[in-house]
Amino acid sequence: MKILKKYDIVLSLGNTMRSGCIHDTRDKAQVEEIIKNVELAKIANEEGVQVIIEGTGGHIRADRIASYIKFHKRMSDFPLFVAGPLPTDVAVGYDHIAGSIGASIASGAGADYLCYITPSEHLGLPGPEQVREGLIAFKIAAHIGDSIKYGPDDRDMNLARKRAMLDWEGQMEYAIDSERARELAPEEGPCTMCGDFCAIKIMKEFGTCSYSG
Repeated sequence: MKILKKYDIVLSLGNTMRSGCIHDTRDKAQVEEIIKNVELAKIANEEGVQVIIEGTGGHIRADRIASYIKFHKRMSDFPLFVAGPLPTDVAVGYDHIAGSIGASIASGAGADYLCYITPSEHLGLPGPEQVREGLIAFKIAAHIGDSIKYGPDDRDMNLARKRAMLDWEGQMEYAIDSERARELAPEEGPCTMCGDFCAIKIMKEFGTCSYSG
């Protein structure tokens, strides 16, 4: 505690009693771990050390995530850190996508910190590109979670306005991954998927869809 306080290190109390598959349910060992981590966190605070508690990680059925998060928050006032959670077991190779879905639910229900998952979860160590994919997926999850907790922010509205103007570069300014979006976007005009049948383009022609600001 003296070393942690001296260097202003935040202590993360881990979550080892996590579910191994979505068919698992919360058991006494998991609840006991929460209780013990809260006790340890209080001791650390008394010594002047900041703490976050990791919990509700692992594999949790989607319809249980929010209630598990709220249960944990009732047990503890300390910031809650979640790894995932994964709401399905069959997304091997795409666990960053499955995990970001679970993280969106967890964040919206009150989780304070998200730990990202990469595509190679359960398979091997990730390389730089897989780390990047995982981070982007969980930045999106955090943004969605914030919109649930605090309501939509101006970033979504600003991008939507740029989309209505068919302003591709303007959209890039607000995209979470501007680099990736630029690779996929056309240089001008409607998107290549819709082409001449772009709904925004057609509505503009009939004068019923416009935005100038």
